[in-house]
Amino acid sequence: MNMRTRRWLLAPSRQWRTRRLMKQHGPSLAYPTAWALIALRHAPNEFFYAQQAAREAGTLDSPGVRHDDWSTLSGPERARRDRWLRRRQVSPIQRLGLSEEVIERAGLSVIDWGRRTEQS
Repeated sequence: MNMRTRRWLLAPSRQWRTRRLMKQHGPSLAYPTAWALIALRHAPNEFFYAQQAAREAGTLDSPGVRHDDWSTLSGPERARRDRWLRRRQVSPIQRLGLSEEVIERAGLSVIDWGRRTEQS
């Protein structure tokens, strides 16, 4: 049995949240990254599992949060993101409430498309 099937059987609500986050964020969010973000948000004590998932994903980018360049987007995608931000004020990644430091320490490389938040 592959890992995704095993995860669906053992934690269906986490898988549902992962799929929903991927749909809300768009195509630039890979499954392992989305799964790790959901794990960090809903079960902070599983930090090391999320860290391992980030290692297994094997991204070439350095860990951390980077912001997307909207000028390269298609018109419909830009409109979709604008509607989302007008309604919710933050991107799906920012809505999770994870600090950029936690995301970086977990080894995740995330492209966020929301408004930049000021660090206090």
